Amino acid sequence: MKNQKLIPLREAAKEWFSEEEIRELDKKVEERIALRKIQELRKELNLTQETLSIKSGIARSTISKIESGKRNVCFDKLVQIAEALEKDLEIRFVDKKK
Repeated sequence: MKNQKLIPLREAAKEWFSEEEIRELDKKVEERIALRKIQELRKELNLTQETLSIKSGIARSTISKIESGKRNVCFDKLVQIAEALEKDLEIRFVDKKK
């Protein structure tokens, strides 16, 4: 294998994608991280998707799709999930990243 210089992902992304595409990718990553938190909390509490479904009143298949990012989730469903996980839901407005 030839010696190849490794470059940071951000630097490579600037070569491969437009600024708009990078912003869209960043948005998707942040959304996925937030949805992954639901799964992490559920597992920390030793809850199955079925149990979370029962506690939240949201179908198990919907919980699965939300956790995997295959379904958009509305504010009301986030509140239901937070209540079922016995957590407060916090939404903040922060300055945009430059």
